[in-house]
Amino acid sequence: EPTLHYIKAVVSTQSTGTHVLCFYYTIMPLYQLVTASRSDPDRDWFKSKYIALLQCTLTVVTTVVCWTVALYNGHVKVWPIPMISHCGVYPPEKYIFSIGLVCAAALMFMFIWIVETAGKIYSSRTTAWALGFPCSIGLMVLAVCNCEEEPTLHYIGAISYFVGFAVWCLLCSFKELSLEDEEKDVWVFVRKALAVFISIFTFIMLALFLVFKQKWQEGWIPLCEWGAVICSELFVGTFFFDLGDEYFIEQVKVPSHKLRHKEEDDLFCVE
Repeated sequence: EPTLHYIKAVVSTQSTGTHVLCFYYTIMPLYQLVTASRSDPDRDWFKSKYIALLQCTLTVVTTVVCWTVALYNGHVKVWPIPMISHCGVYPPEKYIFSIGLVCAAALMFMFIWIVETAGKIYSSRTTAWALGFPCSIGLMVLAVCNCEEEPTLHYIGAISYFVGFAVWCLLCSFKELSLEDEEKDVWVFVRKALAVFISIFTFIMLALFLVFKQKWQEGWIPLCEWGAVICSELFVGTFFFDLGDEYFIEQVKVPSHKLRHKEEDDLFCVE
């Protein structure tokens, strides 16, 4: 019910506060799902790979739908290629853009947490908090703040998202040496290639925009932006296959003394 009330509020007001509530009501059920499972480490009904699939799918579908609706309504043109943000400026596509990407930001937050704990990629809490989580917050900010109405906040969010995710991908994928040597995992090589492409597209885009002051109408900045987003979502999507059926969102490390007490209780019950 709170989520339904929230969606109605977003459509009617488009205020920053309601977008923050959307992020809250999206992430909290997932967080409660994880924390509630700590009392039962055997729960394994929701596979972690589906978070990666949901995040990737929601971002791609939201972007494509917004572009299609904006194109249909004459708000953007096929050429020059529009910036993704320009596909979410006017109604009705701006409502899809905001709600879809705010939810995708919440899933990105959960995705970073899964990667942090699954052990399928090199990461650390410092890396996650310094780069991973800020990039998900940046995605939420750029979705909440319209590039025409609040350009400063929008571009701060965009830079946080693109730069944070690009550097996070580089640091994580190029330190998967143990997995590369031990498992010969093909996804390690795929992620390395994608991390390079994400970084190339991202930093060329920023250089053209911030240093050379190129106009987006020339086409190179939007091309780099679309390339960075496509490669980023492919990077996330690799975890749907890499995590497979071995990892579950409910798997939480239980302190050894609790496990020992549980084993002793089970033995006592048997006796």
